[in-house]
Amino acid sequence: MKLTFIKQFTGKPMWLILGGLVALDILSFLTLHTELESALFAIAVILLVMIANKHPEWLFPIAVAEIIATSNGHSLNIEMLGASIGLRIAIFGILMLATIFSILKKRENPIPAHFRMLSLLIATVILYAVLLGVLNGNGLRNIYLDANGYLAIGYVLAAWVWVRDADSRRLLLQAVGAGMLWIASKTLLFLFMFGHLHPKTLDYVYTWIRDTRLGEITLQGGNIYRVFLQSQWFLVPAMLGSAAYIWIGEKSRDSGARIIFLITFAAILASLSRSFWVALVATVPILFIAVLKWTGWKKTLSKVPDFAAIKIGALALLWVIIAVPIYQSVDFAFFSGLFSGRATGVSDVAIDSRTQLLTPMLDAVIESPVSGYGLGKTLAYKTSDPRWIDSHDSDIVETYAFEWGWLDLWLKFGILGAFFILWISRLLFKDLWILFEIDKPRRWLYATMFLSIVGIYVVHFFSPYLNHPIGWGTIAIVVALIPFEDERLQKARKKKLVIMKRKTASATANRSK
Repeated sequence: MKLTFIKQFTGKPMWLILGGLVALDILSFLTLHTELESALFAIAVILLVMIANKHPEWLFPIAVAEIIATSNGHSLNIEMLGASIGLRIAIFGILMLATIFSILKKRENPIPAHFRMLSLLIATVILYAVLLGVLNGNGLRNIYLDANGYLAIGYVLAAWVWVRDADSRRLLLQAVGAGMLWIASKTLLFLFMFGHLHPKTLDYVYTWIRDTRLGEITLQGGNIYRVFLQSQWFLVPAMLGSAAYIWIGEKSRDSGARIIFLITFAAILASLSRSFWVALVATVPILFIAVLKWTGWKKTLSKVPDFAAIKIGALALLWVIIAVPIYQSVDFAFFSGLFSGRATGVSDVAIDSRTQLLTPMLDAVIESPVSGYGLGKTLAYKTSDPRWIDSHDSDIVETYAFEWGWLDLWLKFGILGAFFILWISRLLFKDLWILFEIDKPRRWLYATMFLSIVGIYVVHFFSPYLNHPIGWGTIAIVVALIPFEDERLQKARKKKLVIMKRKTASATANRSK
């Protein structure tokens, strides 16, 4: 029997992981900046070590759920050598130790053959960027902090090791479902809380969100707040996945898929993130064209009224959350103009800072387009951010952490670094293209994976996600869900390789004549 959309992401593991995420946030809130926080961190590490010993296949799904649900991985922290170590680092460290141990124990290379050369090149270029940063005197602390984000590539290796059959993919999908549900729920919950609770109550919540680096809460006007959580990015693939399922996956009307579409769309709107909106602008037309090609005009257009109704429902949900008469109420005129103003506005602190940073980055890239400058490279630019100016008594920012993600890659790794990251998408797209043809019942899932890669690459233009666990976590999920062991995929890939070699040989022969 074919599973509904919801059932493909739910089950006992999903509820277990979701309960763990909710408990983690509650305990994090209650113990923030207390001695109990360190004790809970130690207990969490002990539990993770026990899981690694008894059920190591759970580590990767747990790591993925944590990335989706907590943004920057600082739900629990411990101070070591003057630095704050977040729970994510502990999870990642234990995951990587278990992964390396498994590789050594099995004595086999888990990386698919056609990814091995690229994997070696990426490892080499990261090492190159570290050494170049040292030689250029970029500062060891900056180099270390800058390199941290690229260590997240290890999640991809873990995906190849721990997700190798249908059962492990089912477990991963349930972990993804738990993380998605909780990050969407937190978004709408914060929207309600900050719109209606007393400011004194909210001080504690705001401090927790800020100090755990979960996100940013910004007053827009009246009692409407922008709720931006960095890992809301994962709601974009969730929305695209539900849309793809409605269009090409469902055999009969699936209410669950429509509910997920409504909730994720509402949460994405609440984020007021232009980067996420641009990702949708880039990916939805691709999905529409694919659906049109696979199903024809009649079926494609038959679902358009559904999507329009769901989007209206999402706006209605946001209005109810904001306008419910508890403590404060909202002016409808302000609410109605909020999204259009955010989409078309070209003058705010974030845009001004990006604009001011663009010229110095372009100038630096032009000066050294091939070799780059290495990790830890800093640039200075002018900012209009009042928070920075107030706290530093200066409007000049000097930093190694940049917006404009692709320029950041080019600046630090040189042109080859950016090229190798693009090459990853090419290899993944080739496998997904084959899966479109040989596994038609799951086209909706492979289309979601395809669009997830496109989306994260688009978002990386404006906000740096591919030097962060969120970006590499996205790629790792896609890698994990591709059934590399499927004989049909292997045969189709070999067939395409043979055809390509014949065409190359033919072209070479024709040129020699």
